[in-house]
Amino acid sequence: MKRLFFSLLALVVAAPLWAQGPNGSGNYYRPANGKSGAELKTALHEIIGSPNVVSYSGLKAAYIKTDTRPDGFLRDFYSCVTQYVPGSDMAAGQYEGFNYNREHSVCQSWFKSVSPMYTDVVQVIPTDGYLNSRRNDNPFGEVVSDSNRVNTSAQGYSRWGAPRRGLIFPDSIAEKVTTVFEPNDEVKGDIARIYFYMATCYEDRATTAFINGKGAYVFNAEGTAYQPLQPWVHEMMMRWSAIDPVDSIETVRNDSVFTVQGNRNPFVDYPGLEDYIWGAKLDSVFVYGDDSGVDPNEESAPTSGTIILNNAFFGVDWTGQRPSGGAIQMRGTQNGITVTYAKGESGQSMYCNDKQIRLYKYNELTFAVKKCTIQRIEFSVVKNDNAKEFIPTTGQMDGYTWTGDDRQVVFTVTDGNGNIQVASANVTVSEDTEGIEQQHVIPAEAIDALVVYTLTGIRVDASSLRPGIYVRGGRKFIVK
Repeated sequence: MKRLFFSLLALVVAAPLWAQGPNGSGNYYRPANGKSGAELKTALHEIIGSPNVVSYSGLKAAYIKTDTRPDGFLRDFYSCVTQYVPGSDMAAGQYEGFNYNREHSVCQSWFKSVSPMYTDVVQVIPTDGYLNSRRNDNPFGEVVSDSNRVNTSAQGYSRWGAPRRGLIFPDSIAEKVTTVFEPNDEVKGDIARIYFYMATCYEDRATTAFINGKGAYVFNAEGTAYQPLQPWVHEMMMRWSAIDPVDSIETVRNDSVFTVQGNRNPFVDYPGLEDYIWGAKLDSVFVYGDDSGVDPNEESAPTSGTIILNNAFFGVDWTGQRPSGGAIQMRGTQNGITVTYAKGESGQSMYCNDKQIRLYKYNELTFAVKKCTIQRIEFSVVKNDNAKEFIPTTGQMDGYTWTGDDRQVVFTVTDGNGNIQVASANVTVSEDTEGIEQQHVIPAEAIDALVVYTLTGIRVDASSLRPGIYVRGGRKFIVK
């Protein structure tokens, strides 16, 4: 539940009633109260910026507190099939499942293994040793869909290979970073909030200490203490955090980290906090505590409906022009559904007027929601030269209708020059399933097609689900 409030008036009126922060944090965040933007980030830095970290060998004992799963084994951020005993010896893995190790989500070579970042348990996470070495010192990213250029862990839980260019990954960096490591969708938000933490906890050194080796393509020497990440990384992490919100696993880990090194990750305690520092809510103020636990201005769940894809929706005034070297992407939001129209990798000209957009070769059209999931998109196509096709990143296409169950789907035209003229999209979203008290009913005929995980990250064969709580596409549901 979000606990961020939007208006200074609410702060003035209600502040006397608010004395405790979320998740038992008490007055921990009080010095940041009433601040926003860069001032808020610096205030949080001053609160969390001096962790009392353990030694490198001490991480083994720390993981007993921070990453023991309910089944007694160690949480693995990179694999869904391992069963490591917390506190056991670590080593580099000869194969997946051989042994676990300490993984620096912000690679230690990027900051020359300097303390306290070297053993900060927020960012040094337990992972399978073999997959740890497969990531090596490469950045996190999103890999191409071509199976010939992608390697995967067991059951495809993690992937690594050539970066998927287009929406955010720059060609200039792709020439130097030929491999990226893509974590599973259900931990992408965890990784993003670790990076937000690192940019905040170490804001006084992020643009100078984190830029060695490949770190220079992730952190920006020309950036600022306010925004030290490279633009492509920052945008990707903002998106990852949105599509994989904070869950109880992260909250429990955050509380345990506090007992180990005496600081917390505010981006876990306050879901959506990044929007108040870098995003669309820069004009809002931060309120550290709320006894009622209710945000009267919290965003409602997305609603189904038809979105007209034209210059009014995207907020541009092209009047039919086709800028060949201009806009890289543009974005519009309606009823909680965000649509991004982007030039894409080696993309052709973009086109938008008062009636439609056009998808040329490698243009990308992305639909995303922060709550619920997208289940159906029906496109209204005005014209399609040479029967070009939409290629979705997930789900299935039947003509101009997509079906699936995800928080984000990207459509691309890859054959020929492409020229699909799209006037609108009718989007159907699922019911609000923020609370697990609401049962999500699964049709019997669809059960074999599901890809589901336990709350501890173990992938489960959907045909043999037992009663319990599971996760699919960022949604929790109950099987009885």
